[in-house]
Amino acid sequence: MPADNTRYLITAAKQRHELTRFKVIQAPRELDSTGAVVTFQTVAQKASVARSWLYTQSDVRAEIERLRTTARALLRAAVA
Repeated sequence: MPADNTRYLITAAKQRHELTRFKVIQAPRELDSTGAVVTFQTVAQKASVARSWLYTQSDVRAEIERLRTTARALLRAAVA
């Protein structure tokens, strides 16, 4: 009977998830601080994740939408 390696797989999956979350949380902050456009596409590219996955993360989604809205308001104010 093969050894039960389930706990190692679970630990690895949790670590991978935590690293991914860290990259995804940092990406919009870095993009915003450099003046780059913050969109789901740019965040996904910067963090090397699928754009569809970003939509499933409610906190990340809210932050991207907030930064995107703020950028649009600033752009409108600069044009006016």
